[in-house]
Amino acid sequence: MSSGFDARRFFSYLFIFAIALVFILQFGPGSRGCNAPLAPTVRDAAARVNGQEISLTEFRRAYAFRLDALRQRGGGDLPEALARQFGIPNRVLDELINAELLQQAAEKHGITVSDADLLDYLRKDPSFQKDGQFDPETYTQVLQTYLRKTAPDYEAGLRRRLAAGRLLALVSDTAEVSEDELRSRFLREGDTVSLSVVRFDPAAYAGKIKAPTAAEVSAWEKGHAADIAAYYEANKKAYAKGEQVRVRHILVRMSRTPSDADKAAAHDKAMALRKQIQDGKDFAEVAKESSDDPGSKGQGGELGWNERSAFVPAFAQAAFNLKVGELSEPVLTPFGWHLLQVEEKKPAEEKPLASVSNDIAQVLVKRQRAAVLAEADAKKAAAAVQKGTSLATQFPDKKDADAQSVEPGEKPRAVDTGSFPRSATAIPRIGPAPELMAAAFAMGRPGPVPGPFRAGDSFVVAEVTVREIADDASWQAKKAALREEALRQRQAEVQESYVAALKKTATIVKNDELLAPAPAEG
Repeated sequence: MSSGFDARRFFSYLFIFAIALVFILQFGPGSRGCNAPLAPTVRDAAARVNGQEISLTEFRRAYAFRLDALRQRGGGDLPEALARQFGIPNRVLDELINAELLQQAAEKHGITVSDADLLDYLRKDPSFQKDGQFDPETYTQVLQTYLRKTAPDYEAGLRRRLAAGRLLALVSDTAEVSEDELRSRFLREGDTVSLSVVRFDPAAYAGKIKAPTAAEVSAWEKGHAADIAAYYEANKKAYAKGEQVRVRHILVRMSRTPSDADKAAAHDKAMALRKQIQDGKDFAEVAKESSDDPGSKGQGGELGWNERSAFVPAFAQAAFNLKVGELSEPVLTPFGWHLLQVEEKKPAEEKPLASVSNDIAQVLVKRQRAAVLAEADAKKAAAAVQKGTSLATQFPDKKDADAQSVEPGEKPRAVDTGSFPRSATAIPRIGPAPELMAAAFAMGRPGPVPGPFRAGDSFVVAEVTVREIADDASWQAKKAALREEALRQRQAEVQESYVAALKKTATIVKNDELLAPAPAEG
């Protein structure tokens, strides 16, 4: 089977996980019943779905659960601001909304849960067990002290959620995968190859190239105007400067986590320094006497010419909004309060092609000569493979076997691609190389692939280490597993489509304040 990344399959599995997570959260301790009063405004709830409230408590519990899971998986802290940047709050709320829609749909279709089934679920819930058995006293204690619900309220909510689970199962049962679909998928994904590859990147040979003479560069420039123009267009940012400002600043430093009192005291100090300047004292003198920035204090706060990207956002916004000679109000950044005064400004500028043509020609001459060396080494390696010396022997990989793609400019080393299917758009750890892929899949067994081949600017030599052909024997061996995987994917797609259809006809109001990005620091 393919080891490549299948985005559609990934998001289908993610959908199943999302639904499952919501049911786990709602079935377990702390879930709400279905009889909570409606909030008068959406600010008092996380959302309302066809008038049914999703409480703030429910959302916060689910959100905390998700953050904990992500932090445990990542092995470190996940800042709130980063979680919001990736839209985690919105995803969690959408999952809760999906669950509520399913619960409402189950009620509409008359799907019920019997007393016997409800009792069976309660008895199997480990939250209510003692020594592996359902314990009435434990059940009552958990409801009273942890859930803070009466048994009728909790059981009514649980009955509703179990009914939604049954509806989702019925929806899944409509999924089908035909024999033709399976066969097509097998032919697409069952035909696989694994390669040992070595990339010969011209950038790795740059140190071996002698600098071309001025005459050589000029001669090359005259005969390659189109190449030079193409390089210029592709790298225009390298030949352009953004708007620049020459600014002085005075810093009143604070700790990384100042209290409100610390912020106020530092602000008052900045305002006092500002008044000194307004009363006629030179900005540079005040900076030398009072600034907490050791890097610029001796120069009177002078920071030199800089583009917007050189500063943190709040500082950059103030600096580029000020007029020349204008004194700013105190500006708060993670470092403290700043006073700014702009000395000069320069508009954005772009170097014309004519002024950099010779520089580009020198770059391209070196690149061309490095490519000649890289190709020569690639041909030697390919010839040695044909004679029986493996790539791993010629270019042993001294890095971790799980190291990611070969980095640009890296010296040649043999790496394994792992198995990938004929349908892949790129070779793992190498990238797009259509001619190499075609040649590799044309081979019926392991062995050297005639080459070398191009992969971007590099040359690649490869040998097939494992070859699996989509023949009748492998089709029969993989058919059952393939059907199971395809059916799971189709079920996820059907579930996703069903919930999307419910959303189209639903009235959903979200609490936008819960989903707002984290405020910028300062």
